Amino acid sequence: VVSHTSVPLLLRNQPYFFQQSQETLYIVWGPAKKMNREKAGATYQALLKVTETSPRLQIYTLTEEKMAYCDDVFQNETGKNRVKSGSFLSTGWFTMILAMELCEQICVFGMVSDSYCREKNHSSVPYHYFEKGQLDECRMYLVHERAHRAAHRFITEKTIFSRWAKRKNIVFTHSS
Repeated sequence: VVSHTSVPLLLRNQPYFFQQSQETLYIVWGPAKKMNREKAGATYQALLKVTETSPRLQIYTLTEEKMAYCDDVFQNETGKNRVKSGSFLSTGWFTMILAMELCEQICVFGMVSDSYCREKNHSSVPYHYFEKGQLDECRMYLVHERAHRAAHRFITEKTIFSRWAKRKNIVFTHSS
């Protein structure tokens, strides 16, 4: 599952992502203005060109209806309108929604627990392991959680995922 913001990174290394990895199934999410099929959303059009040169490539996009559904789930779980609260849903959010619809059991690896940042026994790690000099992940989570607009609500999402895990067949595996 890939955010529309990561598509340019994939396009820069097409031989690796789209030719060498033909077995990979890509599900791309993003706002209507980027992903619109009829009105030539830029990201959707770029993906369409890739599929013309690599016809065996498996790329799917979330529909506007599925994006709205994900917003509705956020509002039902938090009591807050996503847009009015200044939130952006994470790729993890979309992945979890899709997995709950498609899978009988979900095994999640690498996602820290909702209490991770309150614990003192973890080492500081970068938010994105591949970006040097960025905020560490716990500070990034707090900055986003407290921001008034243009923010992911990572801690809120993780709390919701923990709640879902109690009712659904979701298992989180955290590295030691």
